[in-house]
Amino acid sequence: MTTAPAPAPAPAPAATGRRLCWIYPDRGTERMRDKEWKHVWGIYREVAREGGWDLTLHKPEEVAVDVSVPGLPRVHLDGEPVTPQDTVFVTSLWSLPHHTVDVCNQLYLYTILEQAGFYLPIPPRLSFIANDKAATMLHLADSPLPQVPTIRIGTGRDAASRSYEAALASLGYPAIVKPAYWGMGLGVCLVRSVDELKGVVGLASGADTALVCQPYLGEGVEDFRVWVVGGRPHTVLRRIPKGKSLTANLSSGGGMEHVPLPPELAETVGYVAARMPMPYIAVDFLWDGERFWLSEVEPDGAVGFADSEQTEREQRQVIADRFAAYADAHREFLNRKDATR
Repeated sequence: MTTAPAPAPAPAPAATGRRLCWIYPDRGTERMRDKEWKHVWGIYREVAREGGWDLTLHKPEEVAVDVSVPGLPRVHLDGEPVTPQDTVFVTSLWSLPHHTVDVCNQLYLYTILEQAGFYLPIPPRLSFIANDKAATMLHLADSPLPQVPTIRIGTGRDAASRSYEAALASLGYPAIVKPAYWGMGLGVCLVRSVDELKGVVGLASGADTALVCQPYLGEGVEDFRVWVVGGRPHTVLRRIPKGKSLTANLSSGGGMEHVPLPPELAETVGYVAARMPMPYIAVDFLWDGERFWLSEVEPDGAVGFADSEQTEREQRQVIADRFAAYADAHREFLNRKDATR
């Protein structure tokens, strides 16, 4: 049984012979599932069907792998056999706090699927790098645009010793502190002193969540998301925070608009696309009113939560072109495999 994150308001797509399967450790509440289905997964499924894909979502434990015959792995998805020829797995690492129990299973499963010969548009190595903000910064150390200065610290049961303070000698206050590998703007805090930082570290210790500390760029910092499809800039989303909000997410009341690619971003977008070659990525930049900063990269950056019919039409085109890029890359992958036999 597939695990769509909410009771589907539309019938499941007819089989097309080409499967696009998200590995998604669904641990959301009913309210979360309804919202995700309405604004993301339902739209994805419609667009995928238009492009000839049968899109489904699956928990990691729905994949079983038979490696009893050396060199001839057999993979079953929810009890049905699948092959590298007919199935593409989307394997972005999910590590929000309620996914902690799923992280190991995802890490190993994604690596196994890659070793079993499946095409993964988000290769495990790049998924792992993009998932942690400090790892991303290290991987993109030669970025033409400056990265947001970042210090990563661990938390946990020994956090009361405050041994992390040695690494923070260069950090000024106020500062932004947030989880190193969460997303969606969750857990972003503004701290004005070492004592306030200590309180945030103490809370993070309850979940053994590593933190990143960054300089506060001021009020009204805007977020520019560049969707890169097929290695080229496709669409740019400008997100504008509401009031003194620390994030520009729509869930925080922020505004949004599609804009032309700012020329200052072009070189860095090309650099990131070359360093993280995937058919689709979202590259995020921050604008502090004077200059841009490279913020993060999301290989599965969601396209959804449109605020108008025009925005929805533009976003559906991004999704359609993303899936078309997956199809092109899958064909190239299979052709290379055939050529080496």
